[in-house]
Amino acid sequence: MPNSAGTQDSQSVLQGGRRAVPPKIAGVQILELGNVLTRSGWMTELFRKDWDGVKISPQQINWVELSPNGVTDWHRHASQTDHLIGVGGVIKLALWDERAASPTHQETEVIRMGALRPIMVIVPPGVWHALRNESGQPAGYINVIDQLYDYQRPDNWRLTPGMSEIPDIL
Repeated sequence: MPNSAGTQDSQSVLQGGRRAVPPKIAGVQILELGNVLTRSGWMTELFRKDWDGVKISPQQINWVELSPNGVTDWHRHASQTDHLIGVGGVIKLALWDERAASPTHQETEVIRMGALRPIMVIVPPGVWHALRNESGQPAGYINVIDQLYDYQRPDNWRLTPGMSEIPDIL
């Protein structure tokens, strides 16, 4: 997107669309996906390996449906990268950077996604994230993951929403 000087600002232009403000948390990326209107309805490309910012070969894809006003636990991964795509309802994604070596240590961010705002949010390892369904109906998202879930040694740390150890942004 051209900035006020008329030059290209590479941080705010993402494959598939534009975002006015880049994410605040280091390593988090947002790809605007965009809906394509068709004669019979609409279509959205949810994942393409050739998009800028997508550096994985998917190992697992999960569909999650949140009940009306449902809230997930806060969670983070040591090595897994999540690629979250809202596909139904309105979902609030809360992010918190607790990585000590990160330039955005202790920063928080809230991003809204869903069918009307089709985006992919890439959440790097170490960033805490939680989701809330802000719809009065079920809402869904897809998670494209770069690692298989290991039931014996899960790469998944959890905190309950509302705990004093985490920011109150959910």
